[in-house]
Amino acid sequence: MIRVAAILAIAGCLACATAGPARADLSSRLGALEGSNLTGYLGPLPKALSSTLNSGIFQSGDVPVGGLHLQVGLQVTAAEFDSGDRTFTPTDPFGFTPVNATKAPTIIGDGNAVAVPDNGGSTPVYPGGLDISQFVLPVPQVTIGDIMGTRATVRWFSSTFSNSDIGKIDFFGIGGQHSLSQYMHAAPVDLALGAFYQTLKLGDGLLDTKAMHVDLTASKKLGGLLRLEPYVSVGYDTFDMSVKYKYTGSGSSAGGDDLNVKFDRISNKHLAAGVSLTLALVKIHAEVVSAANTGAAVGLSLGR
Repeated sequence: MIRVAAILAIAGCLACATAGPARADLSSRLGALEGSNLTGYLGPLPKALSSTLNSGIFQSGDVPVGGLHLQVGLQVTAAEFDSGDRTFTPTDPFGFTPVNATKAPTIIGDGNAVAVPDNGGSTPVYPGGLDISQFVLPVPQVTIGDIMGTRATVRWFSSTFSNSDIGKIDFFGIGGQHSLSQYMHAAPVDLALGAFYQTLKLGDGLLDTKAMHVDLTASKKLGGLLRLEPYVSVGYDTFDMSVKYKYTGSGSSAGGDDLNVKFDRISNKHLAAGVSLTLALVKIHAEVVSAANTGAAVGLSLGR
């Protein structure tokens, strides 16, 4: 069961869970890693970010053919990590023979760094993680329409967190839905085709992500003044992530080496089922999601 925590921004997920007084920022953690150790450490992030960014966008297949409609709200999406995401098997440095085989924490794993003694006397140290079990993303969302059965949706957030290990966060998403029901005679449900593109940047160019989501949403309105609207959607997600940081570990030059690592693109199906409840100008909704990770989304919107 996903525990939806009250987290103000994605920076909180990546920064505030660090244990211990020696709280190094994320760039410093990454600075000790390169190659497969970097991708192993950050390995759980792409699927979690893909699931959270691409959830909770569309909650209805009903897109009016015309008229002025505006909704402003907050969507909170969450993805659960598997227990196996908490550790990875590090790649030993050249010539290194560890005394005992060991695993190192990923970015979501235990907060304590792991030192691995060598038979030759050296001791490589792998950084600790943030010790979190789920990823939660709250995002503001505005939807406006409708022209010829089409409406637009925008997500946007930008701020600098002085008390965070991440610092600056820039988030932007844009897309929309187009009614398919308008082309059908007496369709039993409302159908709409949607597409959405999002970017998320953390730190001063530290983490750069791009997400794309397309889906077909079907819904059915029930009731009058108090309206219940169950919905299901079938879609497809893609997600790209790159990391730009300064490597300061073994073999680096004085002052460190600037590295830019691009992760493999992930693509996966996206299935969601949910329900919304609307009274006058207030709408709440909740959905469960099966995507790159299993997740959920809840939201509150004002308007019509």
